[in-house]
Amino acid sequence: MNRGFLIILVPAILIAIGYIVIFRYVGVTPAYGRLAVAMIVFFGGIWWLGWRKSQTENRKSKLENRK
Repeated sequence: MNRGFLIILVPAILIAIGYIVIFRYVGVTPAYGRLAVAMIVFFGGIWWLGWRKSQTENRKSKLENRK
């Protein structure tokens, strides 16, 4: 796994767990639906950026091979 990916992923997961623990401690039921949507958007964005980067690298390498 890419090191930069872990630098972003680990703190995001820890923050999400911290929010759940704090909400439970205070007595407020956390909105798991909103948390799930935020996680889907977050991971979808990471996947999209990775896919986009690999596509641009593939195009560049194909153009260089033609020369």
